[in-house]
Amino acid sequence: MKKMTSSLFRIIYIFSTVITIGSFTFANLTAVSPTHNSGGNGNIGLLGFFFLFPFILIFVALSISYLHAYLYLKLKKSSIRIITSGSLIGMTLIISIILIRAFKLKSVLAEVNPIYRGRTDIPLFTIYSNAVFFNFFTFVLLLLICFFISGMMTLKEKN
Repeated sequence: MKKMTSSLFRIIYIFSTVITIGSFTFANLTAVSPTHNSGGNGNIGLLGFFFLFPFILIFVALSISYLHAYLYLKLKKSSIRIITSGSLIGMTLIISIILIRAFKLKSVLAEVNPIYRGRTDIPLFTIYSNAVFFNFFTFVLLLLICFFISGMMTLKEKN
């Protein structure tokens, strides 16, 4: 019974991973160039996140669980510290890059797109910013968050 439950969790994890990657890819592919005047149908790229969010949560929870088990059983405390601090540095770097790209996009939108000319309150979550916020680096950021949480949990248990 335990083997069947473990196999079921692995299948659910793989399925959730595919759904999560698909959601990020769909949001990235639906990004529009800042020079294109959009119609006003909303941000269709976020539609996948709204409906598939439970699978994304399952992906995060099982990633943390599997990483925690691996770190606890296979690695020494020093290696866990290196992984945890490396993931924190990686998270900081990716968040910095994303914010820089987002503010550059804001200034480009203010210059190029007639909808935003002369405005100072340009929103960051628009159809133009999907490529900035939902890309490969954001997915890696999600994985680094899972590594960081797992590492902190493992360090706490090993003390």
